[in-house]
Amino acid sequence: MAKSVAIKIPEDIEFRVIGNAFGLLISSAGLLAGDMVRHRSFDYWLVDVVPLILVAFTLFRLYRNFLSTMIAYQGMKPSAATLRERQIRETLKSEPGAVAQIAAKTGYTSEQVIAEVAKRIESQKENIEKKKKNAD
Repeated sequence: MAKSVAIKIPEDIEFRVIGNAFGLLISSAGLLAGDMVRHRSFDYWLVDVVPLILVAFTLFRLYRNFLSTMIAYQGMKPSAATLRERQIRETLKSEPGAVAQIAAKTGYTSEQVIAEVAKRIESQKENIEKKKKNAD
């Protein structure tokens, strides 16, 4: 029988990825300050062997931790918020016109709505005229 291999994923794996990314930035800064970049030649690689090893080591660790993070998130169940967003998206896809429609209220007739809108327009006109008089 074949053995199944369990992947051990630590709790703080996201922080390890971020830490390795910053470590790569710092080791890259050491490499950029070295003689290879200053003289623009690979002949000085022996002088910059320590920054080269640090860049290679942190790049390998970043790659390994990033892959394990992606594996960890691949097997996770979606949260309730993610499920709710997915349901909303499916609803919007199935009924594209339902989003732009206003729910009808049975308490008002169309004449009442038109009268209220006319009153609001008249009050806005009066306010504008008052502001013009005050400005003069």
